[in-house]
Amino acid sequence: MPQLAFANSFWESYDVLEKPVKAGLHKAMAKFQQLTIAELHADKGLHLESVEQARDPRMRTIRVTDSWRGIVLAPDDGSDTFLLINVVPHKEAYGWASKRLCTVNTATRGLEVRNVVAIEQLTPSLEKAAAEAPALLFSGYSDHVLRELGIDDQVMRAARTITGKAQLEAFGALLPEDQFEVLQYLAEGFSPEEVYRDVVTERAPAGTAPDSSESLAAAIANTAGRITVVTGPDHLAEILDRRG
Repeated sequence: MPQLAFANSFWESYDVLEKPVKAGLHKAMAKFQQLTIAELHADKGLHLESVEQARDPRMRTIRVTDSWRGIVLAPDDGSDTFLLINVVPHKEAYGWASKRLCTVNTATRGLEVRNVVAIEQLTPSLEKAAAEAPALLFSGYSDHVLRELGIDDQVMRAARTITGKAQLEAFGALLPEDQFEVLQYLAEGFSPEEVYRDVVTERAPAGTAPDSSESLAAAIANTAGRITVVTGPDHLAEILDRRG
């Protein structure tokens, strides 16, 4: 049977929904506790469908009401955990989902979400401005040091354009979560060794080497600070009762 997990940031969108939309969402969530994976894909009410031109081919949308859809990351690797990331108006859902990419952090091994399209569009213009800047925020850190802290090539390229803390914060909503936090710590003057101890080591699974080839279910399990896995119908009911 499949499992459903929630990105904890999802609740920011959930809390402002009107009651009929919440009711539709509850019904959709319950199906992940009741149906097999094959049945989920076949269910006409849920309407679990792929997203055209998605940067992450695992992105799916589900019908919540006629005017709202949920954004779901679906496993394609034999695992069985679906991740509910967001709920947005129908007309915005496909654009939102098509621009996001989920990746596994090579250091923490947690799952991260980024607006990959926005980063690609912004970085070239920022590089031009950075070429004329008197100082750059992360110029004192080598590529090797940043990679050891889980910064990947795309984020590193973007980070190399950042001139100050305000610009970093403005960029933050687009960046993968763990990587953004690493950059925040560095920007505040913490040493790479301190950041590795306080951020990376705290989140990485104990006793294993860095790896980016985790299954989706394993990566979700490694992201307990930002993702909640539903263990069954009673757990789902408890979570929803708490939210009101």
